[in-house]
Amino acid sequence: MKHNANKKGFTLIELLVVMSIIALLLSILMPALGRARAEAMLTKDSTQVKAIQGGFNMYAAGNDGKYPIPGLEARLSGSSGQLIKGRGPENLNENDHAAALAMSIMQELFSSSILVSPTESGDFVFPIEAYDFNVYEPAPSGNGWTLWDDSFVNDLDSGCNNSYGIMPISGKRKANNWGTSSHSPTSFAVIGNRGPIDGIADKRSKGNFMHGIDAEWMGPVAFGDGHTETLKTFYPISTTYINDNGAAISDNIFFEEEDQAIDNDYMPNGLSLGQGADVVLTHIKGGSEGDQGMEGDATDQGKGGGSSAFTHD
Repeated sequence: MKHNANKKGFTLIELLVVMSIIALLLSILMPALGRARAEAMLTKDSTQVKAIQGGFNMYAAGNDGKYPIPGLEARLSGSSGQLIKGRGPENLNENDHAAALAMSIMQELFSSSILVSPTESGDFVFPIEAYDFNVYEPAPSGNGWTLWDDSFVNDLDSGCNNSYGIMPISGKRKANNWGTSSHSPTSFAVIGNRGPIDGIADKRSKGNFMHGIDAEWMGPVAFGDGHTETLKTFYPISTTYINDNGAAISDNIFFEEEDQAIDNDYMPNGLSLGQGADVVLTHIKGGSEGDQGMEGDATDQGKGGGSSAFTHD
């Protein structure tokens, strides 16, 4: 039997060279792939933010230009003592974010899945598992409201079905900017990636882990005119507020400015949380599987209502 003496294989050196080339190619390609993935996640997040605001705009088209206001759906009883849909005083205590978002889902303005960011890093943020559309009952015999699934929650500290910071549905900002309006819509932020507490840079903020490098916040934000920007600052160039001296000051979108101009109708005892007119994106808690109108951190202080707590991270 003859053996082919000319048959050759790879030598150890050749294998090492090939492995070195592969390792070099991976070292070049991996950062580029990681960057491409990050850009894709940012694009998806921006699309979700825009879709949520698009749902708000769809609602506004048939509701006097206003975005969903839970307190005008689940109203207080009128002089007759009965609950009548579309009649009676606004229930300002109902205007937390859980109620607004749950109401929007019930109205089929958007699905619950787009309320959770594709890069969500919070410990207690998750999509609602099964939104119950069957609970809808507009005041049977005038005895009570069931206008959305009250199990939807918005508490970043214990359970939250929403990733995004939203302007409080209260204060003078509600009258001016919660809907299609002429009050600086191009510069007033309505919804976007949440940011650090009081708009103070913090490299440990959960919001920093969604996009960009770990120690710096970046995220998509939707404005009142419908456009969306990817911001890297808490102070958008065009976003200002009027202070108590009448001057236009750069506005931090994650902080309710304490020196803003006072309006006695909305701030009868001076500025309290949630009563202002400036831009602030936050989470107002709500959702506890209780009677609608009884849960949440919305309050009835002032003409437009207020809040007992803001949550950011």
